[in-house]
Amino acid sequence: MPHDGPRNSPDGAPGACIPDAHCHLADLPDPAASAAEAAEAGVGPIAAVSMGPGDTRALLALRQAAQGRVLVGAGIHPSRVPELDDVALEAEIAAIEALAPECDFIGEVGLDFKDAATASQQDRQRALLDRMLALAGRHRLSVNLHTRRADRELLERAERFTRDTGLGAVLHWFTHSRSLARRCGDAGIWISAGPSVLIDPKQAEVAKRIAGDFLLVETDSPVVYAGEAARPSWAARVAGGLAALRGKAPEDLAETVRRNFARWLGRTRS
Repeated sequence: MPHDGPRNSPDGAPGACIPDAHCHLADLPDPAASAAEAAEAGVGPIAAVSMGPGDTRALLALRQAAQGRVLVGAGIHPSRVPELDDVALEAEIAAIEALAPECDFIGEVGLDFKDAATASQQDRQRALLDRMLALAGRHRLSVNLHTRRADRELLERAERFTRDTGLGAVLHWFTHSRSLARRCGDAGIWISAGPSVLIDPKQAEVAKRIAGDFLLVETDSPVVYAGEAARPSWAARVAGGLAALRGKAPEDLAETVRRNFARWLGRTRS
């Protein structure tokens, strides 16, 4: 049966301060240890996205032992679509549909026209995204979205999803277009900024202009930044950097991110 919100409260992790809105926790060498390290650093909960049903199953098992530190996404990453034939893709979709009622959000899903180079591959990504968004709507789950070389189209779909369902949508690592960042704020779409804003001046400039009510923080762990693989604990570092970029006190930025994370998941915080 669908549920009304995340099984773990956004404030559920003991000592949680900064939520990580997008992390490939299943890809880390020791996911449980990384979640514990994050909690020690004042980071939690971790929105752990899935590349496919295998990730989702592993994360659901981890969530039971994580004491509120991990929230689980069910999804199929768009970059995997070209490598899956129709039979394999249908099997993965069926698995995600079966797992979704146990999960906290849908993701990572989206469009990636770098990895889908042909029109037919792009159409298959679109069809998959439509099914994942419909699944999210049926189970009243917010979505965690990926886009590459398909920004405007993905944003239009996110706007439509939010408008039609009233559910939250976040575009992860979306700090490369000032105009589209403004459009996200106008449409009520969240943006999560990651470690790249600490090392890329252009992305930092965009991050300064994300609407405060729709700003989130992520690590995209274990993506490599400046030669080092990110970990969920880095979310505190990103939040501190964003506070400095935006001229905010760190504690104020942290409160903003906590409040926004709860709102994205559909749990209002004042």
